[in-house]
Amino acid sequence: MKYRTKLYIALVGVAFASILLALVIFSIETERLVLNMLRSRSLSIAATASAGIDSTLFEKANQAKSIDSKAYEKAQDILRVLLKANQRSDIYISNIYTLFIDPKDPKVLRYGVETNANPTPPGTVYRYADKDLILKSRDNYFIDPSFVADQYGVWMSAYAPIRTAEGQYVATLGIDINAAEIQGRLEELIKFAIWGLSASLLLAFAIAYFLSKKVTNSLHHLCDTVKEIGDGNFEAKAHLETKDEFGELSMRINEMGKGLREREHLKMSFARYVSQHVMEKILSSEPTLHLEGERKKVTLLFSDIRQFTELAERLPPEEVVQLLNEYFEQMIEVIFSHSGTLDKFLGDGIMVEFGAPLDDSSQEEHAIRTAIEMQKSLRELCIKWEKENKPIIQMGIGIHTGEAIIGNIGSEKRIEYTAVGDTVNVAARLEQATKILHKSILLSETTYLGAKDKFPFIDLGSMSLPGRKEQIKVYTIDMEKLQ
Repeated sequence: MKYRTKLYIALVGVAFASILLALVIFSIETERLVLNMLRSRSLSIAATASAGIDSTLFEKANQAKSIDSKAYEKAQDILRVLLKANQRSDIYISNIYTLFIDPKDPKVLRYGVETNANPTPPGTVYRYADKDLILKSRDNYFIDPSFVADQYGVWMSAYAPIRTAEGQYVATLGIDINAAEIQGRLEELIKFAIWGLSASLLLAFAIAYFLSKKVTNSLHHLCDTVKEIGDGNFEAKAHLETKDEFGELSMRINEMGKGLREREHLKMSFARYVSQHVMEKILSSEPTLHLEGERKKVTLLFSDIRQFTELAERLPPEEVVQLLNEYFEQMIEVIFSHSGTLDKFLGDGIMVEFGAPLDDSSQEEHAIRTAIEMQKSLRELCIKWEKENKPIIQMGIGIHTGEAIIGNIGSEKRIEYTAVGDTVNVAARLEQATKILHKSILLSETTYLGAKDKFPFIDLGSMSLPGRKEQIKVYTIDMEKLQ
C-alpha cells in the first residue's frame, strides 16, 4: 500500500473517529441536559402544586367509593385547575392524580383522585408502585431518574407529598409528563447532528485528499531528487519553497548535493595525484578543500631519468613503454607512501608536491625520505632488469621548499592541479644540476633547514642556477651513512 493511501486512510480515520466521538458526546450531553431540565421543572411543578392543595379535602376524597362522590368531584376540579395552570409550551402535563397508602397494607399505593376523562376508580392499586417509590413519595419529593416507556407512550413522573398543616402525610400528588415530543425533538436534533457528521466527513475526505496529495507530492519530489543524486547526478536540486519541514529537508538535500558535487570535484581532481589514504582525508576534511589557486608553502620534488633520450633511441618503443610503466609504478608507490601529491609526468620525469593539497608540517622530511626511497627502489629495479638483460638507468632528483601558487590551473576544457612560481623553477633547476654535480639528490637550503636533524647531509656550498642571478646553497644526502 502506498504511503499516500495510508496517509489518506489515517487522516480520514482520525477525522471520522473525532467527529463520531463528538457526536456521541453531544448526544449524551444534550440528552442529559434536557433530562435534567425536564426533571427540575417537573419536580418544581409537583412541589408547588402539592403545597397549595387542601389536605382535608383530599383526605376525604381518599375515602370516596366512587368518582361520582362530591368529595371526589371537588378534588378532581382542583386538580384540573392545577393541570391547566401548569401547562407550558416546553412541558406537557397529561395527567395529575393522587395516591394514598393502603391503611391495611403500608406497602401498597392506591389511586385517589385523577384528572383523566376516564379516571381510574378510587382505591385501585397503583401498579407502578414499589417499596422505594412509597417511601420516597411519603417522605420527600421524587421524580423518575429517566424516561419510562410503556404501551401509552414515553413518560416522566414526578411525586410530591400532600401534608396537613401539622406536617402529617395525607397522600402523594403525582404528575405524568408526556416526554414523547421532547424525545422526538432530541431525535431530530441527533438527525441534524448526523447530517452535520456526514457533511464534516465529506469535508474531511476532501481535506485529507488535498493534504495527502500535497505531502506525498513533496515526498515524491524529494525522493526523485535523492534518487537522481544517488544515481550520480549531483546537479539535481529539490525545489520546495515551503516554510515547513519539507522546505527545510529540501534545503538540506540541496546542501548535501552541493557537498557531494564538491567532493566529486575533489575526487576527480586528485584521484590520479594522491594516495587513497590522502584522498580519504581530503574528502572527509571540514571545511571541504577548495581548488582555487592559493599561495602556500610547499616542497617541490623533480625527478628525471639520465640520458633517457639515448635509451629510447636504442630500444623498441614497446620496451621503452614497458620500462617506463614499471619504473613509474614503483616511483608512484613510494611517492604516495610519504604523503606526496603527483603533479604530472614530464616525459620520463616526475613532478611531485608535498604540503598540498593538505598542509604538512613535515613536508621537507617527507620529500627527502621520498627521494631516498625512490633511489633505493630504482636500484632494486636495476638489479631485476640486469637479470632480464634489460638496460639499467640512473635518476636525478631536485628538491626545493618555498611559497608557490597552487590550485586548479587551465580552462574548462583542460584543467589540472599544479604549482607555479619561482619555487617550481628552483626545484626543476636543482634536478638539472644533479647531472653537473654528479649527485643523485640535490636539495636547497630551505629544504635542508626543515629537516636538518633527520638525515646525514653534505654541504655542497653555493652555486648558480640557470635563469637566476642569486646563488643558492645546495645540499645532498650522504647515501653511504644511510646504508
